[in-house]
Order: sequence, then structure tokens, then C-alpha cells
Amino acid sequence: MSNRNPQEESPQPRQRSSFVDTDQMPRVMQRDMRHDPTATSTHEFAQSPRRRGVGCWITGLATVFTVVILIGVGLLLPPFNLYQRVFGAQYITLSPQNNTVSIDGFNLSVDPAALTPSVIDDFGVALDSVSMQAYLNRDTSAGAWIAEAFAAQPPSLAIQSPVYTIDARGVTPEQVTISVDTPATVNTTDILDLYAYDSTRAEWRFIPAHPNANGDMTATLDDVPEYVALFQSAAVDQPRVLAAVDVTQVLTPDVAGLATIVSPAGLQPTLEGTLAGSLAAGFETNASYMVMPVVRNYTDPRAVDTATINTILNSVSLRNAHAVQLAGFVTSNGFDGVVIDYRDLAPDQRANFAAFITEVGRLTRGAGVSLGVVVPSAQNVGGVWDTGAYDWRAIGAAVDLMQITLPIDPTTYAPGADRLVEAMLRWGVGEVERGKILLGLSAQSVRETGGEYASISFDQALSALGDVSVEAITTDTGTVNPGDTIFARLDGYRAATGIDPLTLQTYIEYLDENQNPVARMWLTTPDTLRYRMDRGLAFGIHGVAFEDLLSGGLADGVLNTILNYKLQIPAQVGPQELTLRWTIEGTDGTIAEAFTGLNEELVATIQAPDGNYAVNVEVISGDGAGAARSGAAVAVFAPTNTPTPTLTPTPTNTPAPTNTPNRAAAVAPGSNPAVGNPAAAVRPVAGSITVGNFEYGGHVTSTGTGGAAAMQRAGMNWMKIQLRYAPGSDPGMAAGPISEAHARGFKILLGVVGYPNDLAAGGAGYVQGFASFLGGVAGLGPDAIEVWNEPNIDREWPAGQISGAGYADMLRQAYQAIKSANSSVMVISGAPAPTGAEAAFPGRVVNDDRFIRDMVAAGAVQWMDCLGAHYNEGVVGPNQRSGDPRDNYYTRYFFGMLDTYWNAIGGQRPICFTELGYLTPEGYPPLDPYFAWGANTTVGQQAAWLAEAIALASQSGRVRLLIVWNVDFDFYGTDPMAGFAIIRPGGGCPACDAIAGAR
Repeated sequence: MSNRNPQEESPQPRQRSSFVDTDQMPRVMQRDMRHDPTATSTHEFAQSPRRRGVGCWITGLATVFTVVILIGVGLLLPPFNLYQRVFGAQYITLSPQNNTVSIDGFNLSVDPAALTPSVIDDFGVALDSVSMQAYLNRDTSAGAWIAEAFAAQPPSLAIQSPVYTIDARGVTPEQVTISVDTPATVNTTDILDLYAYDSTRAEWRFIPAHPNANGDMTATLDDVPEYVALFQSAAVDQPRVLAAVDVTQVLTPDVAGLATIVSPAGLQPTLEGTLAGSLAAGFETNASYMVMPVVRNYTDPRAVDTATINTILNSVSLRNAHAVQLAGFVTSNGFDGVVIDYRDLAPDQRANFAAFITEVGRLTRGAGVSLGVVVPSAQNVGGVWDTGAYDWRAIGAAVDLMQITLPIDPTTYAPGADRLVEAMLRWGVGEVERGKILLGLSAQSVRETGGEYASISFDQALSALGDVSVEAITTDTGTVNPGDTIFARLDGYRAATGIDPLTLQTYIEYLDENQNPVARMWLTTPDTLRYRMDRGLAFGIHGVAFEDLLSGGLADGVLNTILNYKLQIPAQVGPQELTLRWTIEGTDGTIAEAFTGLNEELVATIQAPDGNYAVNVEVISGDGAGAARSGAAVAVFAPTNTPTPTLTPTPTNTPAPTNTPNRAAAVAPGSNPAVGNPAAAVRPVAGSITVGNFEYGGHVTSTGTGGAAAMQRAGMNWMKIQLRYAPGSDPGMAAGPISEAHARGFKILLGVVGYPNDLAAGGAGYVQGFASFLGGVAGLGPDAIEVWNEPNIDREWPAGQISGAGYADMLRQAYQAIKSANSSVMVISGAPAPTGAEAAFPGRVVNDDRFIRDMVAAGAVQWMDCLGAHYNEGVVGPNQRSGDPRDNYYTRYFFGMLDTYWNAIGGQRPICFTELGYLTPEGYPPLDPYFAWGANTTVGQQAAWLAEAIALASQSGRVRLLIVWNVDFDFYGTDPMAGFAIIRPGGGCPACDAIAGAR
């Protein structure tokens, strides 16, 4: 806005803008001259001798007069503006009857109601314009500011209109509307922006604007800018990629190599406005990427701390102090900036949050560092975009980056003016400078059930397809003859696959026995992710942001496609249907490969030397993404010729009839293909079990067990029993077992668990009652309490409510109640069931590794002394990290469990194995088919492996307690607990002897 004083201007007898006067008079004269017959025949008069004299003089005077007029007009018009320079700017005073002024495609208007004499009666405007050509040529004849403005123009902008100058006088109305006509040469308004030039700061400032019904860019302002122009955003050469790193993760070289911004998490605000926590590891401040730590009001996004943020925002002094803390944290540590991610704020905090971000922006800008803010998606309510507590326009003006968290619902990415993502981005680039926007995307796949969407890993999305099952004609010994046909298929749900034509996303629908869809898995393949990232380029958006690149479970090729997006390498061929790639592998590698549809059988023959072969399968898409399913083993051996017996006078016995070959599973997944007795396990030597903080014991039917002497012989000094809680239970039920265990020389671990139906019905009140019960039990003096049992499966927790964050809240209340009653009691978190069946049983199962990560993210570490774990599905020794005939899923192996749990908790607490056992049917009938995987384990192996597991746990430095599952259970049926027991039929305890020998 001009700083000229209206009182210092030349007299203004006319209330017209100068462009009106200088645009009308000369044009009228030019039209008169062109239609004057005298003017058209001047050359004729000059050649006629009879026309010399007065006529010649008249012609000459007319010519001179015309030249003078034209010169005068030229001086009046830009760039000279002689009239304006002599007499000053010519203002038009706006009124209710004359509320709009215009020039060369630019309009300025005010609501007539704001121009009444009772409100404003002296608002005047003088408009002028500098042509695009004059601006591009840096023609300073209209003012030195032109060269300065051209030099300050961002390189990503291309001018599309004249530069309009606005000189206002009087009292400016609260709102002024400006619009600029869209040039006919522009095909879309999606990449058009209005900018104002600030001559005092020598910078172009973004003006929030949107196209009106005519397609002209329109903005409503609370101040009148000095210079305005329309620009087009250039194509993005190299978009930015922000990669967040959770506190439990470590930045990997692959992710670091594609990131332009790394945002390590781990810090949260406190009620005092300070910062608490520590940052994720692995980043470097002198690397090729920027480091902008992210400060969050959560560790798990499902357990957000809004109370602390509300306290800060409601106090101006605390708000400003927190802003100082954030800016100081960045500058004192040499970071490039900071990202603020304060989620789930109430709409009534909109003004406070905007003021807070504005203050942080002022401080970071003054310190020369960057500020980013994470905001949720806008919602269209009745045709009006609602951003709740997050004022996009105010935030966008204050920050350098604004990350918009986009929905995970794949259908929202479909093209169309009425589809959420496209419509929101089209509106958003009119509110926030497009170069500041990052699209917050997820690289995980998505599970859709009942209209609800949840992020899952690529492998989990495919897990319900099942594993390889092989059928073949087998011999008596279970082998397959070379050249015989084998049939292989996946043994899970039948599935229908397709590609959504609008979003280019591959999906799988799992079908029930009636061919009805059970769930849909949207697979985030490289092609799918590239399509989503490219959605922003159409709007000139300068990058993307991810919070899950290090969470594991991404489809193959995802990181590479993000790098290609960053480098703007064109996308390859679009998505293709899923197929199965089958391989048959021997000791020398792959001997055959074939492709089938998802529901098709592999029919093959193995013509190869005698030996064991693996039939493996991988689910693949056309862009290279794939996930392997568990394979199966096939033993191929040629029949051995039986020597012809020598004839003797003695009659030959009648040979037994040969068994008719059956078409059956050659080697089922999880069974042992070896023929004969399993190899003997080697017991650990004396001294293998190290002393120190490590202790071990056994799970007993009761503290009065007859196996106590055998346990003590093995060196066990802990007993574990389980108690069932119901609302109204008396904590005194634990008094007897506690006293009896102590009297027999044992410490006691109480595993306390309720009933899922009671929990579902009682909700928060039930949890409070359960915690109070545990406090009462703790007062009786147990040595340890395990809070619940296997809360990640619906056998123990209500279906549809299984959540690591939800369990963490129970653990918090239990921990506080226990420690208040008896601080010496060790609190162990409820061990989850080892499982990978989450995708196959949505709502009923959560994978144990994810469950623990969710617990940790919700703050559970501070409410436990030890992390509970169960390991009870091993069929190989605890020192092995591979070789399980079922597959190499981590729950198959002792170290797979220990390493996974230790890493999930970041080593912040020790591990307590509250169940660790090996199943053997020796001495009992055959196992239930569900437990057939343990059919080949012997009692000798059980004994040796338990002793070795205890020794390895004691040496690891990571295990506080190990409870053997189990000592003396005698039930053997659909749940063969007696098969795990170390007291075997007849009363012997080989495991006790093996463990004793390792002490």
C-alpha cells in the first residue's frame, strides 16, 4: 500500500482514476483522423500545383497537430504517465453505488455495505499497470521497483499478467476483493497463483486465492497490496521427500539415500512448555539431507496427549515460552529446523494454535532455520472446507513446510473434482503456497473390512492366502518316485484379485465358502504409490512425507519408486494382475519355475536325482512387488530293487501284500521329511547356566505340586500359577498360594487374567476394578505379577477391541495399583501369543510383534519391570536361527523371539519368558492335527532343548526370568498340555536332569 499522504497530492478536481482520462481522449482523436478524407489524400494535395498555398498550409498544420496529439497521448499513457506525474494519482472514491474499479483485467471491489457513510466514506483507489513485456524487460521507466521485483521473483514462477499497482487512500475497509482475469493461453487454473510484491522487503508474497465462477483468480484481503500479479507455477524438477524416524527405529542407509529431510521423533512437550525424551538414532547433521526433528504430542497416534497441548495453548506466556524452547532446541543442536505434530486438537483452539505457530515461525525465521507443521486432511462440510483447529491459511503463512496427512482409504485418490484428495488439493493450493505443501502418505498396504480401513504390511495383506500344501502319490516311506506328478496349492482363503481402474491399485478380496467377500486387501505396490505421489505434481506440490518407511513390511521396490519420484524418472508400465511364481528347489538351486493364478494348482513332476526338494511360492505383481509364502518339502527317491532270494528246498513264506499307494500330502508344512528317528539333541555342559540377575522356574498346576523336588533338583526357584479374576473377586484368593510357595522355598509369579466377555461388558469400569484387585493381591506379598495373558488374541481379549494401546492403558492402571500397594513386586506385562495370523483373522488377532510395538508407542515401557514373552512352538534347538521345516517366521525360533522383542522395546526393559516349552507326544497318543507340527519331537530333545534355552537365556544378558511351560499338567487332548510337561508319564523328569547338568 502506498505511503503517500493524500493531503500532499495535487488538487483533484475529478473523482476519476488517471487511466480513464488517458485512455479515452486520444483514442477518440485517432478514430476521427482515420475517417477524415482530407487526411487520406494528403499526398495528392502535395503534388497539385493548383492546390498550393492555403490548402498546403492547412494540410501541414493538420499533420503537425496530429503528431502533437499522438506525442501527448504517448506521454499520458504508461510508462510515462505524464499527467499522473504532474498532477498526481487520480483516485476513484468507492461508494455503495460505485464499489468496483478495474484496469486491464484487474478488478478491485468492496462490499457496498462496508462503504456507507456511517462506516467508511473516503476510501479511494488509483490503479495502474505495467505490461508483462515491460516487466520482463525490467523497464524502469515506470519505476525502479520493476527491476527489484523481477530480481526477487521466485524461479518457480512464470508471470501471466501485467503487474498491477494499487494506490489507496483513506480508511481501508475490513475486506477488499481483488480478481485477475485468467489469460486465454492458460489451460488450467490449478497451477495459477496471485502474488503481491512488498517493496519494503523486496519479496513476493503469496496471496490466498481461488478461481471464481468465471475462472478468474479471486482473493479477499484485509489489506490492500501495493503490487499484484498473476503467476503460473513451473513443473517441479526434484520433489522433496521427508522421512520420519520413530524413536524405536534406526535410520537405514536406503531411506537416508532417498530422503531430502529426515525427521527423527522421540520428543514430546511437557506441561511446563519444555521438551522431554530423546531422538531416534541413525541420522547425521552433516549429511546430504536436512535434519528437522519432529515434536509430537504422542508416541502412539492412538493415544494422543491433548491435555498438555491445551494447557500450553491456553496460556499466552506458556505458549511463548514453548515457542522459545522449540527454536532454541533447533539452533543449539545445529538442526536445520523442526516439525510440529500436535494432533487431535479441538476446534476451539484454532486461534490459539495459529498464534502459537506464528510465534514459532517468527523465531525460527529469525534464526535462519525452517519450521514444518503436520495438519490433518480438510473435510468438506456442506460445500465448505473445514480444517478444524488447524487454520491452513494462517499456518501456511508462518511455516516453511506444511505436511497434510492424507487418508489411507484408497478410493479417495480417484480422479475427479468431487473426489476428496483431488478436490482438497485444488482448494488447498489456494490457501497455502504450493511450494510449502508435502503430501503425507503411507507406504503400507490397507485392510478394508466393514467400511473400516487399517494399515497393514504387504506380507500381512497376503497371509490369508495360506501356505503351500503338496499332494502326491507316495510310497510306504512317504517319498515320491521321480517323474510322479505332484499337486501344489495355497491352503488359505480363496481369493479374487483385481485392479481398481480409477486409482490403479491392486487388491485382493478373500472369499468365504459361499464366494462372498470377507475382506479386501489394498496392496500398496510401487505402481500404486507412484500414482499417489504424482497426484500432487498436477498441482505443483513440491513433495511427499512418510512416517512408515522404517516400519517394515513394505512391498519390494517401494523405496526405489520413491527415489525415482524424487529424481522425476518416469513411471514404468502400470499395475498388472497378481500371479503365483512357483519354484522347485534342490541343494543346487532352482530346478524348475512356473506361474499360475492365485487359485490355481501347480501340477508338476520332479525328474531329478534322489533328495529332498522344496516347493516354494511367491505372490508377485507386475511391478516387481512380491511376498513369499511358506513352502513345503518333498522327498524324491527312486525305488530300491529288492534282491531276488536264492531258491532253497524250504518253502518260501507268502509275502505280505504291498500297500496300495495313496494320493496324500507328501510332506505337510511343519512336518519332518526325514525318515527314521530324529537326531539326538546334545545337552549343554555343566556351567552353561550362568548365575547373576537371571532366574528360572516352572508353571505348575498348584503350589502344592508333587514336582517341587524335581524342580529344585533342576535349580528352579520360581513357581508360576494362574489366577482368574471376575468382578467382585476377593484378592485374598492369592494368599494361600503365596504362602505355600514361600514355605516350600520358591518365589511365586502370579499370572492374573480375567474373562474377555466381562472385559467387553465392563469397559473402563472393569479395568479399574481389575487394577484395584491386583493392588490387593500385591499387598499379600507375591514376588511378581503378570498382568493378563495373551491380550492379542480373542481367546483372552474381546474381539474387535484388541489393541496394544488399549492394553497399555490397563497395564498403566495395574502398575500404579501394584506399586502403590507393594513397590517390591515385579510387574510383568502380559505376554502376547506368538502369531502371524492377523490378516487371516481381522479383529480377532493382532500379530505379537506389532502388538508390542503399539504398547511401546503408547508408553507401556514405563509401566512394567519386564516384558512378558511366550515361546512354545519350537521344533528345532534354541541355538538355531533357521532350518524349521515350516518356514523361517521369527516365532519358530528362540532367538527370533528374543531378538524381535528386545528390538521392539529398544532394550529398555529385560525380557521375562513366562512360558517357554517344547511339545512332544512321546508316551501319549498322536497329537491333535492342530498340533501335528510337534509330532517328531522326542522327550530327549525336549530335555536338551529346555536346558539349552535356559543356558542361552542366562548368557544373553537380556532375560530376567524364564518359566518353563510346564511342570506337571496332565491334560492331553485338543490342547495337549501334558505333551509340554517335563514330568513325563511314569513320573520321570529327563528335563530336570538335563537342566541340572547344565548348572
